[in-house]
Amino acid sequence: MTGEAGIVFGFAAALLAAVFDGVATVLQATAAQHTGSSLPVRAALYGAGLLVDVLGWGLAVFALRFLPVFAVQSIVAGQTAIAVLLAHVVLRSALHAVDLLSVAAAGIGLGLLAAGAAGTTGWTAPQPVVLAVLLVLFVVLLVAGLSAVRRGTVARSVVAGCAYGGSVLAVRALLLQPGATSSIDALLAHPLTYVTIGFAALGIPLYAAALRRSTPTVPSAIVTMTEVVLPGSLAMILLGDRIRPGWWWVSGIGLIVAALGVTALVVRDAHAGGDTRQPGRHSRVPLPGGTA
Repeated sequence: MTGEAGIVFGFAAALLAAVFDGVATVLQATAAQHTGSSLPVRAALYGAGLLVDVLGWGLAVFALRFLPVFAVQSIVAGQTAIAVLLAHVVLRSALHAVDLLSVAAAGIGLGLLAAGAAGTTGWTAPQPVVLAVLLVLFVVLLVAGLSAVRRGTVARSVVAGCAYGGSVLAVRALLLQPGATSSIDALLAHPLTYVTIGFAALGIPLYAAALRRSTPTVPSAIVTMTEVVLPGSLAMILLGDRIRPGWWWVSGIGLIVAALGVTALVVRDAHAGGDTRQPGRHSRVPLPGGTA
């Protein structure tokens, strides 16, 4: 596959991954918030959400073969807009003008980040260094995750996003290793495979817990933002990802605009008490203790 064709396929795969991730978020949120439904029904909904999530993850992995980490993650972050619209229809979550503006700001900012991705790569750190950084990051997130469990939506979402970002970084590092993905045996023999699984296993329950305490908008926005910033930054330091010459200021503006959009969502949710709109209701019911 030629370089230009690979970029096209990479962008297409990342866009489709965003759709899958948005659908998965709403399915998981529906399972978490339908407390009146039977356990088998909730388990089936959540299982369906995880399956769709895995499919989206596979598409993102495919895109990582052709695009830098922060470009793929910026495109996949479009799942927030999809989750917002689907949540309004499925969960009857409140949809205000400020929500739409905030999501639009985050989407535009992340789009600017994606546009600044360079097609060429630079210096790559030795594999032992990359592995050591990822292991340290995993330990830090594991400790933070144990603390976040006792806190609110924001803390859980940040740690979950960093964990998902760590898995993406591990996958990107794995793809850069010659022969590491040539067979199942090669994958099982590589330590980065287990690092990827460890990060995912940490992020999944924290994200599920965050979805129980809020409408899908806030956890989705926070997770996607951290999935862009953390692995994207580390990939530029360790894996040779680059920003196009002369695009640093565009990427910087994009990052600021995206951060402002996510911050607006978090502030509005906190002002509303971190409430969850239950399906079939037309008012917001405060949760005990609120959210962080």
